Amino acid sequence: MKILFQFCLALGLAVSGLLLAGADEARAQDIPECIDSDTIGNPQATAAWWGRRSAEEKKYISELPCKERYIPMVCVFLWEPDLRDCTNRGVAEYRADKACSAEGYELLSEEHAACKERFKKTFVPPFPNPAS
Repeated sequence: MKILFQFCLALGLAVSGLLLAGADEARAQDIPECIDSDTIGNPQATAAWWGRRSAEEKKYISELPCKERYIPMVCVFLWEPDLRDCTNRGVAEYRADKACSAEGYELLSEEHAACKERFKKTFVPPFPNPAS
C-alpha cells in the first residue's frame, strides 16, 4: 500500500510539473512584443509579471501599438482604479503630443498646449466605454 501511495504521489507530481511547464510556455507565448527591453530584459520576470495580469490588463496592453503599450502598464503600476479611462487619457496625451510636434509646434510652448487641447476634443479613444 505504501509503494502504491508513493507511486501515485510521484505520478501526480510529474503530471502537475508537466502541466505547469505547459502553462508557463503558453503564458510566455502570449506575451506581446515591446513590453520588455531587448537589451536588458529578464524573460522570466516578464513572464511572471505577464502571468499576474488580469484579462482586462492584457487586453489594453496587447491591443495598442508597440509604442503605446507602456501606457496601460504605467496605469497598472500606479494602481489606477479605472484602467480603461487611464489608458484612454494616456493614449490621447501621447497621440496629441506626436500630432502637434509633427505640425511643428515647439514642445511645451503655448501653441503646442493649445494644439493638444484641440486634438483631444476630436480624439476617439481606443477603448470606448461599452455603455456609450
